Amino acid sequence: MTSGRKNVWGTTLRPKGRPGRRWAGERGSGRPRRTLLLAALLLSGLSAVAQLAAQPAARALAQALRGTQASAVALDAQTGNVLAAAGPPRRGAPGSTLKPLLLEYALDHAIVRADTEVYCRRNLHIGTRALPCTHPASQPVFTAESALAESCNTWFAEMARRFTGPNLDAALETTRLPHASMASADVAQRQLAVLGLNGVTASPLELARAYRDLLAHLPPEGTVARGLRGSVDYGMASPAAVPGLVLLGKTGTASDPGEAWTHGWFAGAIPGRVVLVVYVPHADGGNAARLAQRFFAALPPAGSAR
Repeated sequence: MTSGRKNVWGTTLRPKGRPGRRWAGERGSGRPRRTLLLAALLLSGLSAVAQLAAQPAARALAQALRGTQASAVALDAQTGNVLAAAGPPRRGAPGSTLKPLLLEYALDHAIVRADTEVYCRRNLHIGTRALPCTHPASQPVFTAESALAESCNTWFAEMARRFTGPNLDAALETTRLPHASMASADVAQRQLAVLGLNGVTASPLELARAYRDLLAHLPPEGTVARGLRGSVDYGMASPAAVPGLVLLGKTGTASDPGEAWTHGWFAGAIPGRVVLVVYVPHADGGNAARLAQRFFAALPPAGSAR
């Protein structure tokens, strides 16, 4: 996955010498000192710019999460810098927010195709777990794009069948999310992992970084990008929609082992500008998407001085 380049500033070290002796580099023009001063001034300026860019995001996130128990993080889509963070540290199963990360790998490695069709009866069972789809019943046949937009568990369970254990391990490695080994996982274990319900965990920051890496190399009109846009426009992430604003996003609902309650996720972005992840305890993905909507609506337009 594509990751941001880092500028590394070297430090000029003064070699050891006898007391009272001047370093040769200090004679004449004094360029080493001036170079270090210019570097320090430039870094100081860049830091000030980053802080100014972060202020509107921090205000918007504080406003969006006020009065809730949610945790969230916003990243600069270009640099990966944290623009804002709020709430206590959280970690949990990512639920359906994992689907686009694994779908992109599956498409790239011909495990599925964009036009792969699956008929959904909305009554998925994996082992003893009932995982019914909650999308409208009016469209029973799904392709990769529509399955992502409507978060069809049945379609993604079929995709999991087509992964081998080592394939799935390799796909999860690309996300950089903590996960159990899938090398010898059976079909049910692979399905639960692909649905983000078992074997994988994430913190808001880890998931935000995974989405930033994903979005950095997605073709704007590719299957995954269209599915994420459709999720906000008409699918499961539609509570995050803001009129006039192009958003990509995905919701997720999951519970962790030993817990009877679920937690909700929203992961998404204003393309090229900001990546946002919201985690809400004792909630579902719809709750997280509504908090995301508050954030995006409160964020000043790009280039605004506010």
